[in-house]
Amino acid sequence: MSIKFKSVQRINPQDTQAPKKFYAKTTGASITDLSEIAELVAMNTSMSKPDCYAVLMGLETFVIRELSQGRNVRLGVLGTYKISLSAEGKETDEEVVSTSIKKARINFTPGKGLKKMLGNLDYKKAQNQSA
Repeated sequence: MSIKFKSVQRINPQDTQAPKKFYAKTTGASITDLSEIAELVAMNTSMSKPDCYAVLMGLETFVIRELSQGRNVRLGVLGTYKISLSAEGKETDEEVVSTSIKKARINFTPGKGLKKMLGNLDYKKAQNQSA
């Protein structure tokens, strides 16, 4: 399987006066949704599609619950979800309070299987579809 990419011209955000350069960017890929994942799992197990879908929906519910309680969530070989914070830097420990936090993000660290997949990808440049 190949990952399709296109070439896009961008400015350097660190030096907006520098000449623009071209970079590879993945093309808009189609989306496999939860229903399709449930169907694929059902085709390869003894579970029905509705049962697989219910399990996946339950997984989403519990991942959200665990993250909102400050826990990291490791999904076996898939990887780990965790929350990270963006905050203002302060001069002293006492100045760091909850209002220093600007936003939270969910970070995903892939497991070994996903990392291996990334190392084995090949790439194909998409055809230019200019009119």
